[in-house]
Amino acid sequence: HVWEVHEIEERLKSLPTHTPETFSDKIMHFLVKSILYNGFNKITGFKKENPTARSCEWRLIILESVAGVPGMVAACMRHFRSLRTLKRDYGWIHTLLEEAENERMHLLVCLKMFNAGIFTRTMVTMAQYTMVGFLGLTYIIHPKALHRFVGYLEETASETYASLIRSVQTPGTHLNREWGHLRAPSIAVNYWRMDKESMWLDVLKNLFADETNHRDVNHTFATMKSDDPNPFVLKHLEDAAKAWRLPADISEVNEKNTSKNGLEESQKSTAAFR
Repeated sequence: HVWEVHEIEERLKSLPTHTPETFSDKIMHFLVKSILYNGFNKITGFKKENPTARSCEWRLIILESVAGVPGMVAACMRHFRSLRTLKRDYGWIHTLLEEAENERMHLLVCLKMFNAGIFTRTMVTMAQYTMVGFLGLTYIIHPKALHRFVGYLEETASETYASLIRSVQTPGTHLNREWGHLRAPSIAVNYWRMDKESMWLDVLKNLFADETNHRDVNHTFATMKSDDPNPFVLKHLEDAAKAWRLPADISEVNEKNTSKNGLEESQKSTAAFR
């Protein structure tokens, strides 16, 4: 989704949270909010009131590398189930893959700003191996529990980004001094169709908005039956239509370089996507 400024500002006004209802909800809530969140804060030295830039850099790399796992695991599980049962998936796979890809892009954006040392890379590898097994088993046993887990995880991610945004905007804080002057990397500008003069603060706002969307999607999936039609399909089509509208300067270059062969290849790609 290409976020408008007013959409992001509206989402920053409130951070809704889900109250656990079922037994599995309570387990996932305790696992995320009490164990993972608090434990992660201690390991990274993250202080919500006035975090240091170093604690945030390490935190974001780990967070985004882990956040890209659940969507891919769930999409694979549903893909294989569709093949195995010879039945439709009702549109869930696309949303889950979009989530995984979006989180991977978050990671690539962060890596353009911060360096990942050997310790960080080791932690990312260990976390991935652990999460794939845990989430895969969870989805086989109780798919709704995985979506609720992700919903709670995205609640904490949304809170984290909201606190980072406030810190960057507050004079005298660590992040205001160290991040306030940073420009947005080109990968972020292109991905979110941002203004070329955008700052790192603007990137954080887009990261925040994406996480709130994943929060809402997964909490919705956690309330649905596995064969219910995906309610987000129309939204994907609208976002795709908007994203495919290339900026004028890019369109002009493409027009000049268009050939018969290039047109044929483009048509083949479009047909394959459909």
